[in-house]
Amino acid sequence: MNEISEANRTTAMGLLTDAKEMLAAAKLLHDSDVWKAQRPTYYLLGHSIEVALKSFLLANGTSPGTLKKKLGHNLEKTARRVIAARSNSVSPVVQEYLPAIDLLNHYYQAKELEYRVTGAKTYPAKETLFAFLDAVIPKIEPVAYQALQSK
Repeated sequence: MNEISEANRTTAMGLLTDAKEMLAAAKLLHDSDVWKAQRPTYYLLGHSIEVALKSFLLANGTSPGTLKKKLGHNLEKTARRVIAARSNSVSPVVQEYLPAIDLLNHYYQAKELEYRVTGAKTYPAKETLFAFLDAVIPKIEPVAYQALQSK
């Protein structure tokens, strides 16, 4: 059997496309006003954030192995890695929204958005997460596209 390597399977543009799809699905759920769909909406927002930021990192030379093994599903670590990249238009946007990303990360990384955990929760405002993704995706897109062109 001929296996496809992780490096050949994952591209920055592919991750960004996934981020856009997750964001679109989150917006559909949010706009439906179905109050029972709160956790799925937050999950989709978290997943969109994860793959959007990883798209940026992959386009800037971070290996797929590092994304998977060192960053995993940790939104905070991933966001801080993007911020550390500096000298780009993405880092300041991530820095601005870092408190909301950190707050969501607690539940996202622990899989509490996928599997019910009882108790009180404090989530960031969905509107803040939508605003972040609406601001950061257009800044990541040219970086991901350039990485695709140079392959």
